[in-house]
Amino acid sequence: MCFDRPRDVPLLRGESVRYSIMVLLGLLRRSRTGGDVAIDPNELHRQIHAHREGLGVGDLGLLLWADVRMGAPTARSTLAALDRRSADTGLGRLEGMEIAWLVLGAVEAQVGGLPATAVLDRAVTNLYHRGSRTTPLLRHDERGHWRSRLPNFATEIYSLLAFSELARHDLASGAQKRAVRLADVLIDLRQPDGGWPWLFHADSGVVVERYEIYSVHQDAMAPMAFFALAEVTGDEAYARAAVEGFQWCLGKNELAFDFYEAGERFAHRSIRRRGAVARRGNLSANSVLAVSGRRPSVDLGGLEINTTCRPYHLGWILEAWSGRDSMSALKGATA
Repeated sequence: MCFDRPRDVPLLRGESVRYSIMVLLGLLRRSRTGGDVAIDPNELHRQIHAHREGLGVGDLGLLLWADVRMGAPTARSTLAALDRRSADTGLGRLEGMEIAWLVLGAVEAQVGGLPATAVLDRAVTNLYHRGSRTTPLLRHDERGHWRSRLPNFATEIYSLLAFSELARHDLASGAQKRAVRLADVLIDLRQPDGGWPWLFHADSGVVVERYEIYSVHQDAMAPMAFFALAEVTGDEAYARAAVEGFQWCLGKNELAFDFYEAGERFAHRSIRRRGAVARRGNLSANSVLAVSGRRPSVDLGGLEINTTCRPYHLGWILEAWSGRDSMSALKGATA
């Protein structure tokens, strides 16, 4: 199973089944596109399934995606578990990224010939309902409180991937249009150096708080979604936006910091506000301003590197870039 790794501390922290599924997906894509892998996907898959009963809706969506991709006989039972769990769970209270994972798992199952129509319809209905009435952004959840209006980048970028895959397989009306509109807004809201900001106000379409800016967003999650949209639309501009964002990890950021230590197989996690007080203060103040209808403008404290490497980051790099050499060549990037 997968753990976090802090830099310069010989400890592994926090076993995560979710991260393990993401790593498995990356390994499977790498293998399918002709690359070598150092971890046995079958053994990792076995270990993950030993924990399946404790998984929530989003994680079951990811696992179903992996099951179908590897042609595992467990796919049918994972689909059945996801059907039960998604029917019994109030989907509106889940974060947007979990709904996107639910959609992605259901799409994979439907395309793979499994009876996933009920799960897919349930997932797409919730995904579409989360759209703001005034911008293409999606809300964080459907609970109706102030936090619902403040989605993070993960909600937006996984939803973009979900819309793109729905459009690729023609499984939901208007999916490509929604994907294009969402992608265009995200590109408009990115930082001048290509950094993808963290928190948005869905209804006003502004950035609430740009930090933390995460390297996994730059080199993996944004490329996963924007490459998929470029493949669906044939518009290289979306792939180019992803590659430009990848340059941020190579030192083209506000701290001129290269996030990779290749010899250590380590990718630093983010640029963040320096100190917990500054992080909480900026986030709280800018959230209050955004929710009250004013423009977020608080920018206090210095910046620092978050020197942690989370394993899903490496799995998502494989998922984003394996078999996509033509994408990385757009601006001479390598992955």
